[in-house]
Amino acid sequence: MFVAVDKKVQEHVPIIMYLHYITVWMLSAYLLIDIMSGFFVIQFGVDLKLSLLYKMPLFVLLMLLISRYQFKLFILLLFSILLLLIGPTAELFRRPIVSFFAVDFGYVIKILMPVAVFLYFYSLFKYAPDFTEKWIKIALWSNFSFLLINLGFAALGFGRSSYVLSNDETVGANGFIYAANELGPTFIVLFGFALYAVWNNYKKYYLLMSVLTLFCGVLVATKTAMVAAFLLVFLIPLFSERNHFFRFTWLKLKIFFPAIIMIIMLIIFIVDFLEALGLYDKLLWVFSQKGVLGILWSGRDEYSKNLLDVYLYQSNLFQQIFGQGSGGVAEHLPVKYSAEVDAVDTFVWFGFSGLLICFSINFYFITQSAKFLLKKSSCVAPCVLLVNLLLLFLSQISGHVWMSGTLGISFGLINALLLIEYKNKGEKLCTHSL
Repeated sequence: MFVAVDKKVQEHVPIIMYLHYITVWMLSAYLLIDIMSGFFVIQFGVDLKLSLLYKMPLFVLLMLLISRYQFKLFILLLFSILLLLIGPTAELFRRPIVSFFAVDFGYVIKILMPVAVFLYFYSLFKYAPDFTEKWIKIALWSNFSFLLINLGFAALGFGRSSYVLSNDETVGANGFIYAANELGPTFIVLFGFALYAVWNNYKKYYLLMSVLTLFCGVLVATKTAMVAAFLLVFLIPLFSERNHFFRFTWLKLKIFFPAIIMIIMLIIFIVDFLEALGLYDKLLWVFSQKGVLGILWSGRDEYSKNLLDVYLYQSNLFQQIFGQGSGGVAEHLPVKYSAEVDAVDTFVWFGFSGLLICFSINFYFITQSAKFLLKKSSCVAPCVLLVNLLLLFLSQISGHVWMSGTLGISFGLINALLLIEYKNKGEKLCTHSL
């Protein structure tokens, strides 16, 4: 299925084939569009909405193609959209501020984009398994390449900084990806995939890939990117042991000592590093006032309390079930109506039903990857499971995961790799390379 066609027979080829090629090429180049969009904002101060103009038609195209092959899944996805929009729509009728509804509609699409990408490949897999596997890998590798190129520009001093300190000094570099907080989760998916591929196929280059990953994590300099880089480098080999994951092995011993050495070095040099960044006094004050949780959440505990107060004491039953959108929250908290903790934001903006949808998506992906983890035939489940667990943890610590426009497609692609496990489940050993 989906082979190149001669011009003589081109007129007889159904248009659906071209729609599939348009879709997979768009999935493969989405991060390039995000970089281009950020480039115009950072360099010229002009927001051309390239990402929006690119991803909205892509989402519609995914929906249409899902409906062709799996109409029940299309209905399920459509029902999820409508359910998430009940609260924001009711708020629009109560207070007709279109800008808030537009923001909420965008969040709904971002929440469901990973599901749409996964269901698209799931629907297509039955009819074209080789095509599906090939383009999932192409999309992941191409977007990893775009991310690496972007970080290369960041290392050369181009693009946006992660933080601007009080003395106008800058810390970290994001390149031309404007949504800095969304870069960390995307980093986890794409670098996790690349590390796993190198470990399983080109093990002698894993040390080089690890150094590159750690360098890029420090370059971005956000807590998410730095911690993710460290965890990915040391956990990818452990999760790759598959059926030996819960047993003591020499590999665990070999990894344990370097990890301990790095942690000790980090403890020794952390004070000098933070002082060089100008963050030591601030973090010390936060620690003395609020402890470790205060450092991890960076004030998100206070924002979460404010949003939950709105949910518990200033919302009616309808709003608690279906939400009230960002517009409803802004009526009570006009300055800061986001906690940047995904569960809290989803709970208040889209109600209990919205929170249930988001957790269902995450737990489905986790259980599907965990199901294959201990199998010898498992090719990619260890990588997918690790990424899913890290993202679920990250979504509740620093947010910007469930409603991330930069992450969504990569999140769907990495979980679509699980389809390879279904293709390979009858084999004794994994024979698929990444």
